[in-house]
Amino acid sequence: MAQPSRIEPVHAAEATEANPRARELLRRIEELEALKESAFGRFTRWDWLACALVALVLPTAVLLWFGR
Repeated sequence: MAQPSRIEPVHAAEATEANPRARELLRRIEELEALKESAFGRFTRWDWLACALVALVLPTAVLLWFGR
């Protein structure tokens, strides 16, 4: 299995020296990674229902509608 890609520290330093937007992006990513999972809120039944509707029911309904 392939390993997830990561920016090597050497390459990250090169990218941020030349580009302040990349520096800000890396700062924001590090800030988000430092947060606890609870900071993003809970995933409730309503979230699962919405995901199921969007991923399963809605495409099926569209296929049935246009398949007539």
